[in-house]
Amino acid sequence: MPKDEDVKAAMHHSEAEHNIKLPKKDKSKKVWIIISIILALALVGAGVYGYLKMRDYNKQINDLKAQVTTLQDGKKTLEDAASAAAKIVVKAATTNYLEVKELGYKLPLSEDIKDLQYFVNGTTTFFSTGSLQSKAWAVDKGDPGKYCSLGTLPLGAISKFADVTEAGPTQQKALSGFVLGYAPPQANCSTNQATIDLQSTQKDSFVKAFEKAEKI
Repeated sequence: MPKDEDVKAAMHHSEAEHNIKLPKKDKSKKVWIIISIILALALVGAGVYGYLKMRDYNKQINDLKAQVTTLQDGKKTLEDAASAAAKIVVKAATTNYLEVKELGYKLPLSEDIKDLQYFVNGTTTFFSTGSLQSKAWAVDKGDPGKYCSLGTLPLGAISKFADVTEAGPTQQKALSGFVLGYAPPQANCSTNQATIDLQSTQKDSFVKAFEKAEKI
């Protein structure tokens, strides 16, 4: 049988081996804990990085959207301006004029005086419209539509002068080389109110045309 000393020695040897292995297990556990912490930190870092990148991307997208909106607004403004300019050009291109070739000037015609008529006496032009004369003759059965005719200048008269001094105290329009002077009508050309109203409206339009008179 084994001696007590041999049994004690064997037990001591077994305990020694067991004690040697335990530290290795503890060390391995610590390593895994450290690795887990590193991985956790890496995941957290990746999440933070991803969040920051996504925030930057969103900011860039919002900036691009703002730029696109600005460009679209600018494009619309330019389109509106171009459209308005085109309308002005068309309007200018289609403006009708009455040319008084005898005295070298012309008047732009608005819709209500598009039938403007004139005759020249020396350096003075007398004016009326076909519509005013027709209305006057239609309602003034007894006497007198004749007072709305050209000879009574129901819309006034325009005279040609050499300069502003010669034109004197009249409404003036200076053109290249001469001056035009406007004299308004002295009275209503009819006693009929509808005719008087038409005369007044056309006279106002005629004055505006005078202010825009051009040399030909």
